[in-house]
Amino acid sequence: MADTHSDPQIRVVHHDQLDGNTPQTPGLIREVAFDGRNPGAAHLSAFRSTVRPGAATGAHHHGDQETVLYVISGTARYRWGDKLENVAEAGPGDFVFIPAHVVHQEINASPEFETVWAVVRSGVDPVVVNLPELDEYAEPAAVHYTHP
Repeated sequence: MADTHSDPQIRVVHHDQLDGNTPQTPGLIREVAFDGRNPGAAHLSAFRSTVRPGAATGAHHHGDQETVLYVISGTARYRWGDKLENVAEAGPGDFVFIPAHVVHQEINASPEFETVWAVVRSGVDPVVVNLPELDEYAEPAAVHYTHP
């Protein structure tokens, strides 16, 4: 009989088991499903991100990691560039690709409903480089929240 402790295992993380103990960006709540703290994670991390109604994140990037987002609900606005001069929106069912080192900001375009997306990143370490010096270029939040 095979030793199941050394064989790769399929793992399930249920929605109520997501872990908020990860680097955060103001305006956004990250809840980790898989990262380097989990057995078997060698190349990818995955988590759920939530932006409350009318909220906006600060400018940030994720170092060498590429990011793919899948919008579950709401309307997400993304700004990017050295001065956050570019803009695109995505809604439920849309995928968004953010290249490594690209400075970006996420905005919930709705003042009424939260925006939620699933995120997969090309690394197991939670790299978040917040850039408050770019606040003057960031789109302001319509609603301000304190981070939990």
